[in-house]
Amino acid sequence: MTAWRTILMVLCLEVLAASSFAEQGVSSEAQELARLNLSSGQFDRIGTQAAKIGALPVQKAIEDRLGRKLTEDELRRLTEVFTRVFKEAMPQSEFEAHLAGEFDRYYSPQELTTLLAFYRTPLGMKALRFTSTVAEENALFAQRLTATRKDQLIERFNAEFAREFPKLGEEMQRKQRQ
Repeated sequence: MTAWRTILMVLCLEVLAASSFAEQGVSSEAQELARLNLSSGQFDRIGTQAAKIGALPVQKAIEDRLGRKLTEDELRRLTEVFTRVFKEAMPQSEFEAHLAGEFDRYYSPQELTTLLAFYRTPLGMKALRFTSTVAEENALFAQRLTATRKDQLIERFNAEFAREFPKLGEEMQRKQRQ
């Protein structure tokens, strides 16, 4: 049950953090650019990624209690629960306000106007529409590539870890032998 409480607390803290990030006094161009970006599927992608990450500790806790791995269906449904909770607790408007502030921070008024003009063109609309799709496909590719090189990554990580943290490695080996 503690894993559930932990996740609930994290979600509550994220809601509070997102609320504190809401920017005041941002330009209308930045607001429109943020709305266009998040309405292109980006907000759904953020929610899905956050749900996958949020579900990991709960998945582990459930599997430890059950003494078995969750089935694909159980894991999919658990992630769906987290996705629903995220979208209910983290309104898109909060993200838009924060993103608008970031746009105002990093782009000049002229650059914002130019970006908006581009995103209003057919090519710009297509770019917005497919940005989140391409990002998702790249994330899936990275997962597949990582899976095919898992042993190599583990071996290299272990070597780098041993080189960077020799005393910590020795301490871990002593604890393991006890």
